[in-house]
Amino acid sequence: MVRQIAVFTLLIMLIGCGEQSESNTAAEINDTPALAVEYNDCVVLTVGDKSFVGALLAPSLERLHGDSLLVNLKLEGIINRTLILQDAHERGLHSTSEMEICSNEWEREKLQNEWLVLILDQKVQLHPDTVEEYYSRMGTMLIYTAITVGDRALSDSLRQLILNGENMGDLAEEYSIIPREAFNRGVLGPVDSIEPVAGDYMLLLGLETGELSPIDSSGSGWRFLRIDSTYQETPAPFDEIKDMIAARILGMLKMEYKEEFFDSLRTANNFQIVEGMPELISSHFHQNSRDYEPFTSDQENMVAYTFTGGERTLYSLVENIRNLPPMSSSTPDDPAWIMEHSWFLGLNDIMVMEAKKLGMDTLPDIVAYVEQRFSNRLLDVYYAEVIEPRLIPVDERLWEIYEAEKDSLIIPEERVFKVVCAVGEEQLGLLERVIESGGDPFSMTEELTAVPSILAPGESVITRPITASSVPPPWDEMLFNAEMHEAFTCSIEAERVMLFELTEIRPERIATFDESQDQLLAIFRSMKEEEVISGLVDSLGSIYHIEVDRGFVDRFIYADSSSIDQQ
Repeated sequence: MVRQIAVFTLLIMLIGCGEQSESNTAAEINDTPALAVEYNDCVVLTVGDKSFVGALLAPSLERLHGDSLLVNLKLEGIINRTLILQDAHERGLHSTSEMEICSNEWEREKLQNEWLVLILDQKVQLHPDTVEEYYSRMGTMLIYTAITVGDRALSDSLRQLILNGENMGDLAEEYSIIPREAFNRGVLGPVDSIEPVAGDYMLLLGLETGELSPIDSSGSGWRFLRIDSTYQETPAPFDEIKDMIAARILGMLKMEYKEEFFDSLRTANNFQIVEGMPELISSHFHQNSRDYEPFTSDQENMVAYTFTGGERTLYSLVENIRNLPPMSSSTPDDPAWIMEHSWFLGLNDIMVMEAKKLGMDTLPDIVAYVEQRFSNRLLDVYYAEVIEPRLIPVDERLWEIYEAEKDSLIIPEERVFKVVCAVGEEQLGLLERVIESGGDPFSMTEELTAVPSILAPGESVITRPITASSVPPPWDEMLFNAEMHEAFTCSIEAERVMLFELTEIRPERIATFDESQDQLLAIFRSMKEEEVISGLVDSLGSIYHIEVDRGFVDRFIYADSSSIDQQ
């Protein structure tokens, strides 16, 4: 759908050039004047019931100043976009509960960010002497080694091994779960002693060269450090970096202030999660998914959490979870995660409430942001409801495209493997012993760990066909350079090893008609989309009144008013 809205927006911006000026050559402009300032509050474009004043339209045209083709294309695109949005409103696509929830979430997102910035700027101040004091402590450069693992007991064991003489770099390369540490054998730096990786400052404080720090827990795991070497370096002149230092210190102070401030906000506003709500919500979500079993209408209207002056319903909370960004980590089938997310979301709701008390929801920047997000989403919905149903081809047309394009419709080489995984010290030891004794580890599905994400349906050790592009480096080279029936291991992370054996190679080939359906449909749509959208906007243009103030538009094409007068 992201691709669809991007293509859709591009198409409606490019369809037709509209009415163009008689002169095809734009005058050279060395200096962009204050273009049409007198039009700022005047309506210069009307499309149906939507009007644009000069101050709103000018920024879109000003950067194209002097190019008649691009100015008119831009204007035509704005008209086409507005026509589509008018039609979407006429169809009622703007008034669904989904659109209402999305609009509220966009406003909430923007308001809480703007309000938090305002409050932090008021509450957290930087004393001028702080910057100079920070600068005076700069210049001692550190090179240090770090090891981060996911288990406290393993961290204790590794630290003891190093104290007994084991090489810390070797252990970091083998065990550290942070890729940068593993790749660099744990070595970090050179870095100024007061500017290490976040969280390392306190661990490094007071350490002597060669000394190991205590073990500390962080967001990444259990971690300890060792200073390898130090040297002195003269920092850049104070005047050159004082603003950067001030911003860094201010950022750290705000981070420290926020945590206590957030807790006080929840307490002051009596934030409460309704008892049993996390369990009810999590019981409806599918495992490892944002999909959920429907709630009853009564359940949807239940209150999930409350705070002084506000509340959020179960349906609103569930929809917020369902629409979280794809890359975000979430486990909504876990009541503990629902509880944690509710604490976070409720805090944002409280901040939004405080922002509205200050009237921030009426600020032009906030209103414009929400309107833009709403319009973009409405175009997305319009594409799915109106455009897409008109892009369904008959099989005869797809066959024509297939015959013309089949030489380019290639299925890359695919490979099938046997695979098992050893997780943890006990399984790793078992796997090593079985391999050394010549046994068959692929028969030990009960003792080892299956890898369901890549297994073929109904199989316990056989993968589905895998292409090189679907495997991240460096494992793509290992898997696709292997010989038939060759077995090899891939170390994924600390205490997790996958064992593969190549069992089948399917050479690259031309896809069949059935296998090419997605690609054929994409080719058809790319050919048909412009025709469909062009027809729609032409039809809508005959329904809705369109009026353009050419005097205003021509200010962005010609060098001065005298050139307009000569037309």
